[in-house]
Amino acid sequence: MLFFRFLCIYALFFAFSFGIVWADKTSEAFAYLNSLRKNSGLVALKTNTLLQKAAKNHARYLIRHQNGGHYEDQKKAGFTGVTPTDRVLYAGYASKAVMENVSVNTKNAEESIDTLLAGIYHRFVFLNFEKDEIGIGYASKQERKGFFSAYVYDLGSTAANALCKTSYPMQNGVYYIQNICKNASLAIPNALYQQKEDEIRQKNSDIIMYPYANQHNVPPVFFDESPDPLPEYKVSGFPISVQFNPSRFNEVKLIKFQLFDEKQKEIKRKKILTHQNDMHRRFTPLQFALMPLKRLEYGKTYRVKFEALCDGKAVKRYWKFTTSKPEGKFHKITQKHTTLKIKKGQKNVFYFEPKHPKDLLACVSYTTGIRIGCIDQNTLWATVPLDFPDQSYVLKAGNRSVKLLID
Repeated sequence: MLFFRFLCIYALFFAFSFGIVWADKTSEAFAYLNSLRKNSGLVALKTNTLLQKAAKNHARYLIRHQNGGHYEDQKKAGFTGVTPTDRVLYAGYASKAVMENVSVNTKNAEESIDTLLAGIYHRFVFLNFEKDEIGIGYASKQERKGFFSAYVYDLGSTAANALCKTSYPMQNGVYYIQNICKNASLAIPNALYQQKEDEIRQKNSDIIMYPYANQHNVPPVFFDESPDPLPEYKVSGFPISVQFNPSRFNEVKLIKFQLFDEKQKEIKRKKILTHQNDMHRRFTPLQFALMPLKRLEYGKTYRVKFEALCDGKAVKRYWKFTTSKPEGKFHKITQKHTTLKIKKGQKNVFYFEPKHPKDLLACVSYTTGIRIGCIDQNTLWATVPLDFPDQSYVLKAGNRSVKLLID
């Protein structure tokens, strides 16, 4: 049986003995996420032990109760809070200004983060200008059935957390904000709050592009997220995004956003998401995304052209990135029935090119004598053992088949 990735998002700002194995894979996730942030032009996130405690508690809860989301039931064991905000407060964090990303059923930290970054709303959580600390939780179980692994990422602000630990005398003529701290009655001067948050923003680059310039091993595909920016598509290309630092820009008017393949041919099948047309109202006026409506190709270099008018001045960004390619002998399957020659002991990769926006591998038929696994919902790998007795085998995936002539 094959398992596929699943992810969900929760972004909140201002109140917005079970056979389980709890392994510590958080260091790997922390290092990988920070490497991507720094290469993109953002400050590295610091580890916060209280956020980490909250994230770990929720990861354990998800595996224990086979849940893949952000909410907990107070009647169930391991409950520490209904929402991410409730859980970080329970762990002792002082601020409610937190964001959470969750992924389940990914084989490692890198895949978890890449999958979340493929979802545009999840990406903006990881690449946030105001967040500068994080807690990462991981839990898994031995049996690869249902939800067998979970990564939880809770992001916060050192500025907001510090401000929520101090009391401020009320003064006439000063505007205060409330209900952003564990102490709900605490009122913080709005000007001070904005000043401290802006100090974090100022440490980041003016413009953040993702994938970043000259990035390699970029996943070629986006499948799904909740909420879904492309509800009519179950499979599409990896999004390209541009974000402007709110500490340096006020108004951005998009002029041009284009994607080109290696032959300099423009990818015409695309959707540009902005603050104006984002159906879920998650984009700010300073965020833009190009959503390719067809999967990008494996192991190819793409070029991006972005032009905008920013506070009356022209801004242009041209850059390139290269998509990943699975290890093994690669086969692109485009027909309903295909015949291929393969060698015993060799790892083979079968990419079933989607024929329509909802074309995913529904099931796979295989014998116990052939090792087979899932790379993504359009791509499989298979290895025929050296002692395999037959000279041919038919691999069936959905309504397509590949006849393997075994050497």
